[in-house]
Amino acid sequence: MSIDLKSLGFTQEELQERVVERIVESVMTDRVYSPDDDREYDRHSQFREDLKKRVKARIDEKIDELAQKFVLPNVAEYIENLTLQQTNQWGEKKGQSITFVEYLVQRAEAYMQEKVDFQGRSKEEAGSYSFSGTQTRITHLVHQHLHYNIEKAMKDALNIATGEIARGLHETCRLKLNEIAAGMKVAVTTK
Repeated sequence: MSIDLKSLGFTQEELQERVVERIVESVMTDRVYSPDDDREYDRHSQFREDLKKRVKARIDEKIDELAQKFVLPNVAEYIENLTLQQTNQWGEKKGQSITFVEYLVQRAEAYMQEKVDFQGRSKEEAGSYSFSGTQTRITHLVHQHLHYNIEKAMKDALNIATGEIARGLHETCRLKLNEIAAGMKVAVTTK
């Protein structure tokens, strides 16, 4: 009696598929013994982990290559030509559309002209009860910049003056002590 694949209920393709699956499974998993509970477990093999890292690195490399070739050259043009349209709560267009660059300029101007308190906080940041917007943000920033630079210059000038005064006092004291020492007579008498 001869046994062939048909009598076992397999086709040649099914047998090949099962053999390939078994080979892949044996390469991708390791059998590990656990002394804690005296059992064996399957875990991912080092080959699988290395393969996964290499595939990820190759995918990242290809994405970077495509981004450099197709996306990045068009980003600047896309941003410059992007137009924004304000809408109402139902999505209906309201007002006039503006470019992204115009929008950025408007936002920057609004930010710099916003009223702030003496600490540079806006009404939302300070709280509406204790807010007193006495100056614009640009005024506050210029004031802070000048304050910092003047304070630094004064500290530097004071350090220089203190150093010069200390050297002058040291030299004067040394000269006076030398004069006093030169004018002293020491005499020793014995009886």
